[in-house]
Amino acid sequence: MTKAKVYYTSARSVVWDVNYSLPYKYEELLARAGLEKYISSKGKVAVKIHFGSQGCFRTVRPVFVRKTVDAVKAAGGRPFVTDTTRIESLEYLEVAAYNGYTHLTCGAPVIVADGLFGKDAVTVKVPGAKHIQEIDVAGAIYHADAMVVLSHFKGHIQAGFGGAIKNMGMGGVSPHTHCGHNNRGRLHSVSATPPEWQKGKCTYCGRCEKVCPTKSITLKKNESVKVNKDLCWICGRCARICPEEALSMPITSERLAIHIAEASKAVISTFKPKKIIYVNFIMEVQPECDCMPVADTPVVQDQGILISDDLVAVDRASLDMVNRAKPLPQSRAEDNGLKEAGEVLSKVNKRDTNLTIEQAEKYGLGSSLYELIEIQSKSSAGKTEQHI
Repeated sequence: MTKAKVYYTSARSVVWDVNYSLPYKYEELLARAGLEKYISSKGKVAVKIHFGSQGCFRTVRPVFVRKTVDAVKAAGGRPFVTDTTRIESLEYLEVAAYNGYTHLTCGAPVIVADGLFGKDAVTVKVPGAKHIQEIDVAGAIYHADAMVVLSHFKGHIQAGFGGAIKNMGMGGVSPHTHCGHNNRGRLHSVSATPPEWQKGKCTYCGRCEKVCPTKSITLKKNESVKVNKDLCWICGRCARICPEEALSMPITSERLAIHIAEASKAVISTFKPKKIIYVNFIMEVQPECDCMPVADTPVVQDQGILISDDLVAVDRASLDMVNRAKPLPQSRAEDNGLKEAGEVLSKVNKRDTNLTIEQAEKYGLGSSLYELIEIQSKSSAGKTEQHI
């Protein structure tokens, strides 16, 4: 079986030459991956990122977004930088600006792909889906001619890790359908209902109220916790961070992995073949998602950047690289007693990190077999490539 090509460059720069710096090595990665093959002349190209959140700053650095935008323009494309609604869209654009994503810094318009109200989306059916038979894909992504998916590779409290697959499945769809029905939230749960509160377990710590992105939770100390069904996106963030499990949303890790794979399949189906390329930044590998209101210290050292047109291969190669890295002290890895290389994100989040990759492969979204090709410098510096 043919192995997918994954181009990689190390985060380290040990030669005092700008061509060996990570931003310039990234330019070479884009060139070696043949970015121009995925972009048609004057085609509108979505540069899909995660804007982060207030308090969470370990996202893909704007310098790499700008390098991507410049490369898309050089290939003849018309890029726009985008993400889907995580909080109210106008507020989310302010968060994006605070985290460094603006037209000025990125070199292209920065927009919310599903519109100002999180409802600008198109319903897409998912043939062969087990649970998500159809889902609404964000309008600007649905109508784009090509897409470059920039993913910050990190941990996730429920999926174990977040990379390209999750950026597609969760990040490519809107929170609501055009009619206002729940859309993205149902990926996190087995039902379409908000989390259930169990009074006997609640300590009224207030974490759920503070972490809710839609402000749909109202807490009255020693009395009640109420969830506004009309505002709730069913994202499950409150249930996942509740230390006493007083809020519950029943779902297994395997079920979540299937949901993400099915949603990813829907997003991919809106593009012609070979119109999407995936870039994973294994940098500042924090234990949690970029949606959270904090960013903890990295659990492993920066590894580098990987590019492939195979969704599964790029996540498999990224996870393998993190698994080979030694856990860092003064991090959640050390909190969990981890000192030797191993499945650090799986152990930190107590989730099977292989499930998402396995389900994506089952749905035909790519192959876990890959060939890693290391780029050591920008081409003008001489030897650039090494097969690993």
